[in-house]
Amino acid sequence: MTRRPTGAALYADGRVVMKVVCFVVGLAVTATLAHAEDMAAMISQYRREHGLSAVKTDPQLTEIAERQAKAMAAAGIMDHNVAGSFGSRISGAHTGRAAENIAAGTKTWTETFRAWQTSPGHNANLLQPQADSIGVAVARNDQTQYKTFWALVIAEKLPKTKDRKGVAKGGAASENPITTVKSFVCKFWC
Repeated sequence: MTRRPTGAALYADGRVVMKVVCFVVGLAVTATLAHAEDMAAMISQYRREHGLSAVKTDPQLTEIAERQAKAMAAAGIMDHNVAGSFGSRISGAHTGRAAENIAAGTKTWTETFRAWQTSPGHNANLLQPQADSIGVAVARNDQTQYKTFWALVIAEKLPKTKDRKGVAKGGAASENPITTVKSFVCKFWC
């Protein structure tokens, strides 16, 4: 005969479960923050190899990337506009030039980063000369075709008093018309 736990035992079990959940969430947040710093270090190293400045993680850009990655995972599609247009999502972040890279189906950060490096449009975003800040996020949904969804926002952060010069409607600005065309094409096929 099995005994059912009393109310006090259930309460104690619930507290233990809650403590374990809080601990696991804490570890996940810490691991994600450490992982974001590793991602920024890899991007910075790549940029330095091309004669450009390093980038640092930025909480606002990370939040924008997280919203995009989670929206793609929830919808099960890779699309720049699934969380709203990039222009509307980046508008309050006080950026100059800004761009977004997305990916789906790659399992690791290294694999995703390599894919972006070998894609001309994504690589141009990684190597934006003015960029100094990034936000990177990954979201999973095992019920979708791709399972893993990545988003990177890379930008030049401006002091809050400056105007946002050069940001085109809908997202990234560019001095080079070819990059603008690549960004437009990537919007539909990347």
